[in-house]
Amino acid sequence: MNLKEALKEIERLKKENQQLEKKTARQDRLIFKLNERLNQLVGEKEVLNEKYTIERVKVFIPKTEVLKPSIINETETILKETKINKTHKLKGKNFERFDFERHVSEVIYEKPEMASCPTCGDDLSVASEKVRYQIEAIPATLRVIKIIKQSCKCEACNKKDNKLYYPVSTSLFPGSILSHSMAAYIAYHKYELGIPFHHLSSHIQEVLDIEITKQNLAVYMEKTARLLEPLYEQMKSDLLNNRASVIHADETTLSISKRPEADKERKKSYVYLYASSYYDHPIYIYSFHESRAIDTTAKWLKDFKGVIVCDDFKGYTKLAKENPNIKLQRCFAHVRRRFMDIVKVLPEESKQTSHAYQILTLIGQLFHYESRYKETDLTPNQVEKRRIFDQKPLMDELRHLLFEYDYKPNSAIAGAVNYAKHIFDDLQTYLTNGYVELSNNLAERAIRPFVINRKVFMTSGSYAGARYTTVLFSIIQTAKINNLQVSKYLEYVLDNLNQKSIEELLPYSKSIPKTLQND
Repeated sequence: MNLKEALKEIERLKKENQQLEKKTARQDRLIFKLNERLNQLVGEKEVLNEKYTIERVKVFIPKTEVLKPSIINETETILKETKINKTHKLKGKNFERFDFERHVSEVIYEKPEMASCPTCGDDLSVASEKVRYQIEAIPATLRVIKIIKQSCKCEACNKKDNKLYYPVSTSLFPGSILSHSMAAYIAYHKYELGIPFHHLSSHIQEVLDIEITKQNLAVYMEKTARLLEPLYEQMKSDLLNNRASVIHADETTLSISKRPEADKERKKSYVYLYASSYYDHPIYIYSFHESRAIDTTAKWLKDFKGVIVCDDFKGYTKLAKENPNIKLQRCFAHVRRRFMDIVKVLPEESKQTSHAYQILTLIGQLFHYESRYKETDLTPNQVEKRRIFDQKPLMDELRHLLFEYDYKPNSAIAGAVNYAKHIFDDLQTYLTNGYVELSNNLAERAIRPFVINRKVFMTSGSYAGARYTTVLFSIIQTAKINNLQVSKYLEYVLDNLNQKSIEELLPYSKSIPKTLQND
């Protein structure tokens, strides 16, 4: 190839590369939109399920027992419980996606008691029909499998070496009554529906007519969590190396009822949530730690290269100092909330001149621009350019209002301003990275299912119990956000854990059968 041909080929490859970059940017935007919409729908569903779960759980709880209030993080809003109507009329949009006719197992004709006309005596004929459907609840059933384990021997060889051959069990719980489907059933009821072990034990005895103590249920789940730990670790690794290099983080409290003697005085422990961005496979990692020591809680993030979107927890500041490859994006929604609380109580006549109102207005404009970018389907690179042009001047105005004025010490606005000033540098990371969100709403939404279930199970019995709870909770919630049927997916994973690779069993793997997806 001569020089002219080589230059021509280089030019062709440049154009091809540009086309591929444009295609990748479009795909990034499409992934963002799909994940954002899915996350919104899941969030809306969780709000409804919060009310529904509490009511459903009451079926498992004796009427004499009261659901006590749980430990709630002050930054989280918990909706008041409301009663769910026990009857639904078949009209409007109710049940519009359910094909009643396909599920009919019996047809009953309701006719008048008289067979003939009471006036003339002739036989009555059908004049019209009105169809309605009725659903009957059939309790869960128990299928017992008898397993006879046979050892074999060779009669000819046995005289010499007395050698026996034993079968290899395909069950992950050899020697136990626990099957893969039963383990999935328990995990679903405990970690998806939030049923405490002692109530689940009573329910299983009543419905399945077999006594399994709460201690045994806990042991079964610990064994299941240990088996699924490689899946959990792979999910952590995938999150650590996600394509957008962005992790959203949040945390909530968890009480531990039985603490080691050295930790008797500890009042609160924590569950940390780490989630992928809208540009990646949805992954939710929940991680329990008895303290807030960042050296322990985020040890697995020490080699992360990218942006962590978080609140003002000082542990992340330390993490970023120790690892220069980590940048922080603090949540602007937390800042906005503080100024909004001030503006709410201001007299109408003084709002316009208030610095709190002006700051809140600027922050509102930032969020407005973000909404416009999403509406116009901008790629991450385009978002980055628009942010510099649209929002950098607003950020400069915000800096002026925060840093160039003296506010009355100990006043509400001084507290809000000091909060914003303290994290101001970390509020601007998103300006130069189109993959980074302005707020941490994604993580706050992802932590919510744990908070909802905590309203029922209240505490964890031990540190070990809390750790295997978060392993199972991570897998279950990631399966949910990837639109999988939780119980069926867990059974599938357990059935195939020794046959397929971990990568094939991940909730977001392309190898997962379509039959495990929700309709």
